[in-house]
Amino acid sequence: MPRILSRYLLTEILHPFMVSLLAFTTIVFSGRLMRLMQLIVVKGIGLMDILRACFYLLPYLLIFTLPMAATVGIMLALMRLTVDHEVIALKVSGLSYRQLLTPLLAFSLAVAALTLVLTVYGAPWARRQTQDLLSDVVRRRADLGIQEQVFNTEFKGLVIYVSRVVAVGRELEGIFLSDSRDREHPQTIYARQGRLAYDPAQGSLLLQLTDGIIIRWDPAGHRRHTVDFASYTLPLPLAGGQTGSRSEAEMSLKDLRRALAKNPPGSEPYNRAAVELGQRFALPVGALILCLLAVPLGLSPVEHGRTWGLVVGLGVFLTYYVMFTASWRLAVQAKLSPFLAPWSANILFALLTLYLWRRTLTERPLLPWTSRLR
Repeated sequence: MPRILSRYLLTEILHPFMVSLLAFTTIVFSGRLMRLMQLIVVKGIGLMDILRACFYLLPYLLIFTLPMAATVGIMLALMRLTVDHEVIALKVSGLSYRQLLTPLLAFSLAVAALTLVLTVYGAPWARRQTQDLLSDVVRRRADLGIQEQVFNTEFKGLVIYVSRVVAVGRELEGIFLSDSRDREHPQTIYARQGRLAYDPAQGSLLLQLTDGIIIRWDPAGHRRHTVDFASYTLPLPLAGGQTGSRSEAEMSLKDLRRALAKNPPGSEPYNRAAVELGQRFALPVGALILCLLAVPLGLSPVEHGRTWGLVVGLGVFLTYYVMFTASWRLAVQAKLSPFLAPWSANILFALLTLYLWRRTLTERPLLPWTSRLR
């Protein structure tokens, strides 16, 4: 009997789980679709590079859509059993809520384990591959980020205007550039011609200008210095930084530990590395807690439709995600311990899960005031 029941419950969960996972991943992915279409239509990136970028994006998206789909899947499956009075039939046959927990716990642990693999290995690897793909694309198409007769702001601290982009040889004509990366000494550059090249050693684009003028301003903006040049090379760093420089999301566990040992406690790099290291393990635990929280919500004796279950499931996950993101920001700003911040949402939701399970096991309404209204 327990084996038959376990297979039956898992079958009931898998269908809404798979449908929800496909739907949520598609919806979240569609938010990146416009950006990908821009890369194809406007900037001319090849189809194979776009497909590779989509593949590398999936591990990061699944970190969030997998627990979301599992939460909704468990809720919808248990709500269906409650509405059709199958839960009552199981209880009459002598089975308790604790016996129903075994297959649900196995499914929740499987979701948490898969999330752990994604957070520790999948997502960092995918982010590194994405950055390498970006560098490779820029190397092959050095003119990728420059559009003619448009104020290009894709390079941080720079505004570039080009009158004409010649496809052959990647030549630029009529160049205006405003460089505010050094706020103490901003500069404006005019050049008749220019050329883009990729420097693999620095991991940046090189804008090689010819026949132009540089105007540098003092901090007060009252005096200026003018320099004429025949040739001038200006580095344009890529969006992901220089080669060998990795963000915390791209680092392995070993790299994060090295960053903690390298930076002084309390500094922003230290806090970022500590929070990222904690998130790698806090998110899988959070997925387990959300799955267990969905059980008492799905077994609620008050009958609701599938829409209600979908809305509640999404609301629970979004609340968890907002708290998780807020704690990350507080930790980076040194307003909360970077080691405690990734676990704060888990602690609060674990207490809520224990409270709802206690009321469910004692056959009481989930909300205390519900019984008074009756």
